[in-house]
Parts: sequence; structure tokens; C-alpha cells
Amino acid sequence: MLNKLVIKNIALIKELQVDLSDGMNVLTGETGAGKSIIVDSVNLALGERADRELIRTGAQKASVEAWFTDIKQSVNDILSEQEIECEPELVLSRELSASGKNVCRINGTLVTLALLKSVSDQLVDIHGQHEHQSLLNEKQHIVMLDGFEEKIGEAKADTANAYKQYSSVKKRLQSLFGNDGDRERRIDILQFQIDEIEKANITNGEEEELFQQKKKMDAQEKIMDVLNECYESLYLAEPFNILASLKQISGRMKTIDDIDETYADIGQRADEAYYALEEIASDIRQQMDMSFFDADALEEIQDRLAFIFGLNRKYQDACIDGAFIKNAKQELADLIDSEKLVKELTQKEQSLKADLYEKSLQLSQIRRQTAKIFESKVMQQLCDLGMASASFGVRFADIKSIDECVFGANGIDDVEFFISTNRGEPQKPLRKIVSGGEVSRIMLALKNIAADKDGVPTMIFDEIDTGISGRIAHVVAQKLGNISAGRQIICVTHLPQIASMADRHFLILKQSGQNSTKTHLKLLDEEQRIEEIARLAGGDSSVTKQHAKQMLQSAKETKTTI
Repeated sequence: MLNKLVIKNIALIKELQVDLSDGMNVLTGETGAGKSIIVDSVNLALGERADRELIRTGAQKASVEAWFTDIKQSVNDILSEQEIECEPELVLSRELSASGKNVCRINGTLVTLALLKSVSDQLVDIHGQHEHQSLLNEKQHIVMLDGFEEKIGEAKADTANAYKQYSSVKKRLQSLFGNDGDRERRIDILQFQIDEIEKANITNGEEEELFQQKKKMDAQEKIMDVLNECYESLYLAEPFNILASLKQISGRMKTIDDIDETYADIGQRADEAYYALEEIASDIRQQMDMSFFDADALEEIQDRLAFIFGLNRKYQDACIDGAFIKNAKQELADLIDSEKLVKELTQKEQSLKADLYEKSLQLSQIRRQTAKIFESKVMQQLCDLGMASASFGVRFADIKSIDECVFGANGIDDVEFFISTNRGEPQKPLRKIVSGGEVSRIMLALKNIAADKDGVPTMIFDEIDTGISGRIAHVVAQKLGNISAGRQIICVTHLPQIASMADRHFLILKQSGQNSTKTHLKLLDEEQRIEEIARLAGGDSSVTKQHAKQMLQSAKETKTTI
């Protein structure tokens, strides 16, 4: 569950720590106090879109940390794959700077935004007011239906794989074979490119070797100067010749070597030095004889390097490693033998299309069977939520023949939710007839159903009570209580019925000073909850406070039955 939230420099919040519990956590407060800031902060930590406008005025950066405990195994698997330490606590953090820098971390390790999002998607499901629009978007209806049944996911995977194979063959047919003129022009281009690369006869390592030769030839004048200077130092040095001097030392030492062995040793070492230097002189002379500047050879090297560079630039270095010419030869062979290949690919395309159609039909059949159960579940929830007169249906577009179908990785189905909110009225597209309160109840019905399906441990509801009041508000509170029995719930609300169902109740306060405004969060005790629920109910009189006590008592009794 989401155990702790640490917010720094977000909007009106300078620094705030929110300690959450399991069960149902409720946030209430006056309009404009900053309830939405808490949800925006959670969104930021979970990897949603970052807006620099969130940074508190005067601050250079803002940050949010979300601390989780009792981590799902699927999340630990993702962390293990990324070699991120799986600690008892999981910390997702996000830092946003005024300069636009965006830093994401998991347990202190820098990660990409995509990885942060993939982890958070398995931990938290946020339902905000904007999600009402997804319910009114018929393209999202098939997504909601598919999430209801695991068998659909398995069938979708088979269909997606079949579509991938079919699309690959179809794309190859379309890309390789146009009309005869296009084919001939492509053959000419490929043949020219292959001939150009093969005639170049570039060998592995040739370019590097030419660079070394050019480097040496460019330095030829310097090389000759150094060799001459060294040779002259050995034979022509003034005021004495090193080799002649060593020879003289050796001869003179021989005249006294019978007196002491030390003089014999010195003479011997003088001889050794003489022969070593004489060998060095010989090597230098050999290098001098071999070293000469050849302007024609340098020009040939430069021309060859320029030619290789031009080919590399033209073919993106692929001519050197052979990748380009290999692919070009394969494409050329396909084009030359195109008639036979077209026939083979066309047959393969038809076979894959038939297989895709069959798998799409199987997927559609599972969806239609699931839709009946889904309709019944939704109707049961809507009845509980005070819409007993409503009827709900999942409509599918008619299945077309194999030649008329528009195939996709998601199958061939078009799905849309239909509803009638009054008994006796025909069902119409949901997007056309529902009010704001009805949308909230339908979405809550879907969330209540999904709570047992998606396995997401924490659910956040941002003012799901829009357009709801009276008895229905009490029913919505019970529904949220039902969900909180198996999930952690964090709920921003204006309704006293929902607030009374909380296991932990926070009050959001906005305090204005002379030069600044700050948002604070306060965990309410029993007496303070009575006062806040009385305020939500419309006043702080003794009557409303007594009513608030009764609501809290009723909520406790309801939760014990759950």
C-alpha cells in the first residue's frame, strides 16, 4: 500500500508528509484549500505528465516521494530485471526543476520515466474527474470490457501475434513489388550500388592502415631530421666522436688490465658499449636509407581515403561491414525472381489472413460471452447505486466477411456501451444521454467490478461524488467501503456520507499570511471528525453535530458487516 507521501514545494505546499493507512483514507476541506494538489503530487510521483507550473512560487525545484510497503511480486520482478535492490519499502520519487529538468528515481536509483510509470501502474489506480470523459469515449469501452476477463487477454495475444505475421508479409509485398517500371528502376539502382561497392574492394582495416601511412608520410621531414641528428651524434659529434672515444678507452684500458682486474672489466664494458652504439648507428642508417618522401604515394593514399570516406557517407558505413550489400543482394534476387516470389507471398498472405480471421472470430465470441456477464454485473451495481430503472448493454458491430474486415491487433470488434436511465425507454449510446451524477455512478460501478479483477492494491478517487447527493451518497459510501475491505482507498470528497466511512480522516487547510499562502494537512481525531462531518453536512449546530455522530456510528456498523 501507499504508506507515506512526502511533498516539497508543490503549489501551495512548502513541505508536507502524509502518513496513510490501509483501508479507507479520506481527504476533505474547503473548496480551494488544496485537495487537488495532493492528487497532483501523487500523479507526479507515479510518472504522469509534469508541469513546471506546479513548482511553488519562489522555489527552484519541487519533489515528491511515494513510499510503498508490502510490494507485489510482479513489481519485485521488474526491479530485479533492472538490477534495482528490492527493499522492504519501495520509494518512487520525482524531482522537477524550474529549468525543466525532470529526475525520476526508484529506491534512489535513477530510472527512466517509462520504467517509473510501468512500476506505478501496478501499484496505484487513480480515478479523477477527467476519467469521466474516458467513459464517454466509445473507443475506451472495448478496453474496459477486455479488462474484465482474463480469457480475453489470452485470445487477444493470439490475435495480435497472428496480425503481426500477416502485416509483415503484407508489408513486404507492398514494399518490394510495385508496377513493372518501378521494379526495373529499383533493379538498376541496386545493381549499380552492388557493383560500386564490390569494385571498391575495401578490406577490413584498410582505412585505419591508410591513415597510419598518411600520418607517417606527413611527418617524413621531421623523421629525417631526427635520424640525421642522431646519426651525426654518434659519428660526427664535436669536439669528440663517441664511437672513436669508446674505442680509445678500450685500447688504453688493455695496457693496464694486467695490473688489476677492475681495469680489464672497464675495458670490456667499453667494448660492449661500442658494439651496442655501433648497432644503433647501423639501425639509424638503415631507417635513413628507407625513409624518403614520395609525393605520388601520398597523393594515392589521400585519394583512396577520400574515396572510402565518400562510400561510407553514402551507405552509412554499411558497405564496410557488408550489411548493405547483403541486404541489397537479397532484395535484388527477390526482384529478379519477383513473379515466383509474389505468388509465394500472396499465398502466404491469404493463409495468414484466414488464420487471423479465425482467431479474430474466436476473440469476438469470447468478448460477446463476457459481455453478458459484464452487463449483469454492471446492472447489479447500478441498482445498488439508485439506478434500478436503468438498463445497460454492450453493443457489438456486425461481423463482416473476411474480405470486408478491417483487421487490427485488437481483433475486428467495435464495442460501445448503451444505457437507458428510465424504464421503458430504449437504450441509446451512453455518451449521448447520461448526466454528471449518472456518469459518476456508472464509473464507480465499473471500478467496483474492476477492484476484484486488476489486482491494483491502491485506488485513489478524486471527487467521484460529483453530481451525487442524498441516499445515493450513502450507497456510494458503502461501495467505497466495500472496495476498501480488500484495497487501500484514498478519497477526496465533499460528501459527509463518504467522509464518515473513513478509517483515517485528513482535513486540508489553507492558511494565508501577509506575504504567502500555505496548505496544511491535519489528521482528525474523533471529536474533530464530528465537527468536519457536521460542516460538510451544512453547519456546525448541535443538531448537525448529533447527526454527524450518528453517521459515524452507522458507518462503523456498516464496516463491521463488510
